[in-house]
Amino acid sequence: MKEKDRFVEAKETAQDLGGAMLEVGTATILDNLPELGIAAAGIIENEAVGTVVKTLTSGLLGAVAPSLLGVTLSFQQKRFERNMVKMLNAVVQKQGIIEQRLNQLEPEVRQKFIDGPYRDVLFDNIIAENQEQKVQDNINGYINLMGPENPNDDVVFTFFHTLSQMNELDIRILRLYRPLYGADEENRENFMDVMREENIDESQYNFIREKLCRLGMLDSKNEANRDENLDVLGKTITELIKQLYSKKPKEVKAPKLKRITRSESYSLTRLGWQYLTFIDDPQ
Repeated sequence: MKEKDRFVEAKETAQDLGGAMLEVGTATILDNLPELGIAAAGIIENEAVGTVVKTLTSGLLGAVAPSLLGVTLSFQQKRFERNMVKMLNAVVQKQGIIEQRLNQLEPEVRQKFIDGPYRDVLFDNIIAENQEQKVQDNINGYINLMGPENPNDDVVFTFFHTLSQMNELDIRILRLYRPLYGADEENRENFMDVMREENIDESQYNFIREKLCRLGMLDSKNEANRDENLDVLGKTITELIKQLYSKKPKEVKAPKLKRITRSESYSLTRLGWQYLTFIDDPQ
């Protein structure tokens, strides 16, 4: 079949089978985004794809019309289409997991993923994303967030908002702090590998770690020691003032403070571990 005929058929199939789930303007989008139209039609007309995944695909397409209004330049359109096709391909590849997870959710929560706020916040992140791996991270997070029983709105929105503040280098460095065991530990990369491959120096590497610390992904041991020292000093000063006004003052011993090292040391927080789990390949 000629490419033009294939597109026309794909467009008609996507429009007909998408039905009411596709919003006004989708026809125009399929005219301008042929690869997306073909990918969507391939899912909707495929008998091997379950009803839940077809409904999810229609819901995802339903958000495309208003989203395209902001796509004004050709490179933006190509990026938008690339990211959307990647999204639809992931839906097909993980259809078994998606169907199982969506079916176990309450109808109201399920709808949030299909054509509600959870779908929308995913789109906010991936529509203009330049890094392809970040697009995949968002898609993995979207699917993995279907796993918890009826996830909380704030958890979902916070996840995508924080993920939008990180780039792929941030995530790569965060993964350095994830505990691995056995063969995985032997084959893991280290910070020297990352610095060499990404062409960054130590100051840039430390800047990224500080950023991850501010986002709550890493814990700074020096920061923890500083907080503990301040707490001890506060208690010591309180006791000193108390003894100054005492009729029988007692000696107040100098506090033992934790050593602040010149080289910073970090560890993965529970939040950081959860983020890495959310963006793992759904299983």
